[in-house]
Amino acid sequence: MTSISCLSKAVRVALIATTGTALMVSASAYAEDTEEQQIERIEVTGSKIKRIGELSPTPVTVITGADMMNMGITNVADILNKLPSSTVGLSPETTNNTIFASGLNQTNLRGLGSDRTLVLVNGRRFVAGANGSSAVDLNTIPTAMVARIEVITGGASAVYGSDAIAGVINIITRDDVQGVELDASYTQPEQSGGEEYQFSVTAGGDFFDSKLSTVFNFTYAEQTEVRPSDRDFLSNPVGSIYNPDTSEGAPTRIPYIGRKPLSWINEAGTFFSPNGQYTFDANGNMKEFDYGEGLIEGPGNNGDYCGPSCEGYDPVNYGFIRTPLERNVFTLNSDYQINDNHKIFNEITYVDYQSNGESSPVFHTRNFIESDNAFLPDETRQLMADTGMDYFNLYRMDTEFGNRTYNQDRETFRFLIGVEGAISDNWDYSIHAQRGQLKETTLWGGEILADRYDQAKDAVFAADGSIVCRDADARAAGCVPLNLLGVNQASQEAIDWVSTSAGQTAKTTQTTAGLVINGALFELPAGYVNAAFSADYRKEESETNPDQELVDGTIFGNTANPLRGEFDVTEFAAEFSVPLLADVFMAHDLGLDLAYRWMDYSTAGSDDAWKVGLNWAPIEDLRLRATKSKSVRAPNIGELFDPGGQTFVGFTDVCDKINVELGPNDNRKKNCQAVGLPEGWNPTDSWYQGTRPGTNAGNPDLKPETSNDYTIGMVYTPSYLEGFSLTVDYWAFEISDAINYIGVGTAVRYCYDSESLDNIYCDLFTRDDTTGDIIDFVQAPVNSASFDVKGVDIEGQYDIPTDSFGDFRVHVIATYLEKWEYNPTGFDADLQVDVGEYTDPRWKAMFSLGWQYDALSLEARSNYRHSAVASNDWQPENNNYNDIPSHTVWDFTGSYDFSDSLSLRFGVKNAFDIAPPRNPYVYDGDGLYDTNGRAFFLGANYKL
Repeated sequence: MTSISCLSKAVRVALIATTGTALMVSASAYAEDTEEQQIERIEVTGSKIKRIGELSPTPVTVITGADMMNMGITNVADILNKLPSSTVGLSPETTNNTIFASGLNQTNLRGLGSDRTLVLVNGRRFVAGANGSSAVDLNTIPTAMVARIEVITGGASAVYGSDAIAGVINIITRDDVQGVELDASYTQPEQSGGEEYQFSVTAGGDFFDSKLSTVFNFTYAEQTEVRPSDRDFLSNPVGSIYNPDTSEGAPTRIPYIGRKPLSWINEAGTFFSPNGQYTFDANGNMKEFDYGEGLIEGPGNNGDYCGPSCEGYDPVNYGFIRTPLERNVFTLNSDYQINDNHKIFNEITYVDYQSNGESSPVFHTRNFIESDNAFLPDETRQLMADTGMDYFNLYRMDTEFGNRTYNQDRETFRFLIGVEGAISDNWDYSIHAQRGQLKETTLWGGEILADRYDQAKDAVFAADGSIVCRDADARAAGCVPLNLLGVNQASQEAIDWVSTSAGQTAKTTQTTAGLVINGALFELPAGYVNAAFSADYRKEESETNPDQELVDGTIFGNTANPLRGEFDVTEFAAEFSVPLLADVFMAHDLGLDLAYRWMDYSTAGSDDAWKVGLNWAPIEDLRLRATKSKSVRAPNIGELFDPGGQTFVGFTDVCDKINVELGPNDNRKKNCQAVGLPEGWNPTDSWYQGTRPGTNAGNPDLKPETSNDYTIGMVYTPSYLEGFSLTVDYWAFEISDAINYIGVGTAVRYCYDSESLDNIYCDLFTRDDTTGDIIDFVQAPVNSASFDVKGVDIEGQYDIPTDSFGDFRVHVIATYLEKWEYNPTGFDADLQVDVGEYTDPRWKAMFSLGWQYDALSLEARSNYRHSAVASNDWQPENNNYNDIPSHTVWDFTGSYDFSDSLSLRFGVKNAFDIAPPRNPYVYDGDGLYDTNGRAFFLGANYKL
């Protein structure tokens, strides 16, 4: 506590209560004559300065943990992804087929990427949630421990360091628990699948004459998978086909509603002969392929699909729309008061959770069956003899090995210890050290050993009439013949011989230490100049250890190489809050905020970030604010050190005789000749045949991204309308040198289309000195991209208390997107204008209306996405489904306090059972729309 007699201002409460999610911090203070008193200096959101009577100089949205649980939210990511300023990062809805990311939950402010959104816990860094990344996995945060979540949607690198380009999510945990709380909740969708369970125990108290304060929490949470067959709108998919009407002016593609299995592959195996297409029945006998309702008519690849009842492969039968997730989270936080001025604090987190992705079985499209294969039915042998076929290609989904599964176990441990206290009446300090570690274990199931598969399917008759593998070395190694002609025809011994599983372990370690000293420097007529000085050290380490089969590439479809990478960074920062004017005409108060941070990375070198902010309240009811800043993001370990692996790519050499003349300017021809390729040059005859070998890898020469951003806004809290507030903030981000992965085709094109050969693209491939052929390439990230994103955030709230009818609360938060442009290469032709497309609609909004009467609270809440288009580059001849309608989902929730000890919460989510738009782009949600449908939840909290 600090005595500040010269400040005759009281702290006006600026956390204006809302009805469920967002509480807006409105920056306002007013003069009030008070007696000299002890006023605690508080740390303002978005700053490390502790101030008196001041509120956040930057736009901040605050979400309370209690309201989040009252909404039936069991995962922090679920509420953050509803905010109009945010979009979905990696999530259980978007990672099912992403092998190493299955089940991750990350948020993505402004749609600029999860790695550009910094997540803090109690203002400090938290270990990353995936190997090689910097983004935090929100699965590690138990909702029962959340006091509030502060969302700072603006560049904040000067205050918090790298990764804060798009903003900061600061999760503040509870420290006020007395006794034991039991909490349980259950969510049941109307249609099966997608159930959610959560149970938590939270205990806390003061011990040893109140010197020791502790809060402990254990949370178990589970969400089950959602399969396409679990939802009527998913099992009746919306796809697209080429338009059978090929007349002039007709769109090229049209929607196709319903299942359309692939006509050329299935689970029993199918092949083509001069007499038609055949497959095999349940007994392994050959039969003509049944096209059901027939092949889909029209041009292009329409004939690759057939009607719903045909015998082809139907993707709806496989995989998840939402990955299952099971979490166990332990948290223990404590403070020990050494004396009146100093205390020791620590935070311990342990998380173990599992997620299981699933996709189709392994499949083969180059599956040659020889005419002497021992498993061929007699009628098939006869067909092959009659048509002169020495072999046929069997197109097959190999269901014997089960669906491919991606079982992910992530174990996170974090320990933090620190000391904080008062240096003097006006100065405080805080120092901490932290160690966090993530261990990931990934196991692929339903896999096969590719060589054994080829050996086992090539079965012939031995001299004694038995069926054996043709290859003598394979027989000696134990090869068991594999019958692929029909479903369930293979023996268990053959399945065991061919099938396998493979895995990878990974470890990420974060070590940090930090010191913050803050206080009042000196007094000006308008008040004290406050400052904060900080020093930080951080070391990030990552490694992966794949099984040898993955390194060797001997299993179906997956390869991996070991990764080893690390970096450290030392940072020094200073912040200043300068009161310029107070209580004068047209300046109720006027303040200047300054911040500067210097960073020195072992990998990317030194860089800096800064921020300048101005807060002006011409009158008590109105506050104007503006900030301009430079923010940075240093490349993460994956981008720098990803070992990648060999790849094969077919691409065009733009220097060949034809393409060299098609360049957008004279640069292409000039640069091609500058590397020694004569006019009329072509690659060797064999170069364009097949694909070329190269490497996917990280890039140790990456440099930090830079963002220049600003916000200009107002906060209006009229004194004549108690309980009303309105905030409007215009924001803009211009990010340069953004990291982007470049394919070899793009690298070759822009190497020669650039002004000179001195560019980032030419270093990514190598030519043969004699022939000129491109003989090697690296597909790697480079600093080539840029973002230009602008918009307006609007938040309004009105609390309406009544004497007889309870208290009403109205709250709205919305974002209007003015501009969203992305250029991956820096060339004008590659500019992507995304604003107004379904991923970045013009408007997103949340609205809530709440009512409380005694112990009963009820709330109606909606989430709105504006109508959009699939592509801004659309032309009428492209398709007839470019328009995507607006989408609004309503939740109705409530709670009732039976006593001080027992409360019940309840509700229905997506009450009107609104499915995603019936459009080929988004019918399955695409992570942006709800796929759970109408769901009911019930929860209870009991305090012992």
